[in-house]
Amino acid sequence: FFRPIPPSARLSSKRDLAGGKRISWRAKMVKVVVALGSILVGATFTLRFYRQQHKKRSSRISKEEKKTADVTKGEPRIGIIGDIFMDVVVGGIKKFPDWGMDELTQSPIKLMPGGGGLNSALILGGLQQACGSGSVELHSLIGYDKFGDVVRNRVHGTRVSLIYTEEAARRVSTGICVCFSGGEEGKMDRAFITYRGAMAAFNGDDLDIDQLQRVSHVHIAGYYNFPKMWSALCSIVPALKKKNITVSCNPQWDASEEWRGLADLYNDLDYLIMNEDEAFQLTRQAKLGDALEKFHSQGLKMAIVTIGAKGAVASIREYHSSEEDSKKKKNSPVVRWYWHKAKNVSKVLDTTGAGDAFTGGYLFEWSRSGDVRKALQMGCAVGSAMVTKLGASATLTLDDIRGYMCSDCLSEESAPSNSVLQHIAIGDE
Repeated sequence: FFRPIPPSARLSSKRDLAGGKRISWRAKMVKVVVALGSILVGATFTLRFYRQQHKKRSSRISKEEKKTADVTKGEPRIGIIGDIFMDVVVGGIKKFPDWGMDELTQSPIKLMPGGGGLNSALILGGLQQACGSGSVELHSLIGYDKFGDVVRNRVHGTRVSLIYTEEAARRVSTGICVCFSGGEEGKMDRAFITYRGAMAAFNGDDLDIDQLQRVSHVHIAGYYNFPKMWSALCSIVPALKKKNITVSCNPQWDASEEWRGLADLYNDLDYLIMNEDEAFQLTRQAKLGDALEKFHSQGLKMAIVTIGAKGAVASIREYHSSEEDSKKKKNSPVVRWYWHKAKNVSKVLDTTGAGDAFTGGYLFEWSRSGDVRKALQMGCAVGSAMVTKLGASATLTLDDIRGYMCSDCLSEESAPSNSVLQHIAIGDE
């Protein structure tokens, strides 16, 4: 390349307009090579920069949604692995229309963020805000779409940090749930039609395990809405327990009605929260007492069942040693149960999200005091206040909740597990 070029092979040179100097063909080539080298070096550094930015964007915690938790030592820090949907709320329905027909409702149809995970997180975060301590980290998955933007705006400015894998969020769309509520006076009920969207893809790779291991309690909300997460939870939950992190779960309704998988977690759960219908389906029992007994026989320590306007029941399996047990070197299981009655609600507007509200209230009190009785009281008060609002993620004030607090609504019993549960006839009426 650097050999002298014969005069006959040289190209005619031109004058440099800047200095009037002649530039040889060889000098031109050197300039071209230098220019190409500069471009290559620049491109290399640019590519490295964008790769680093991509890694940051694909980190476990979205930089747009991550909030620096200002939590002092000893304050409750709750992690929720839960579902998020955009709810289309249709209230005031007297009856469902037949195919090809139309029915009117007097209630405006609203578009509201929802899902058991988000609803409970917002209630919990609102109560924490009111008392000035604590934080909530909601591990979930939503899309980068208009519905996802509504969810992000809803949690903005609250104590709820929305944590998700940004790379996965770009590949999915936010789930949607059409929520119907209504019925005759005194017989209010609700029904749902769901497109799971992002929740159908939500799996163990979307969780920041290190972040989860920094909280004091983890709640799994909407277990049956993200089936791809089930296998991961079988290893995640025991790992959390080894780090002395308490764990609870709410199943939600299983659309497949197979009710598989959840029993694998019972031995490691501190408690399971569900409504009466879910308890019957999970245990294949027709009476509440039999259902609670079945839960304990499968290894569940505490079962909490909401029973609508009647309140909620907590059944706790405990072990107490006796003189006879000492000789046999074992403890006898004893079940203690609590029934907290709910105060009467004069006008029920929408029962959608009442169970999620109960869960948020229960988590709030239990994470602070560890007292099941106080937690039942708070859960029932929040759940009762929620049915006076339209939408599962409606905002509640402390005055709303105080009006349904009841200090003398608790019943308590304790006896060996194989007999006391037969006397719980609340669900058998």
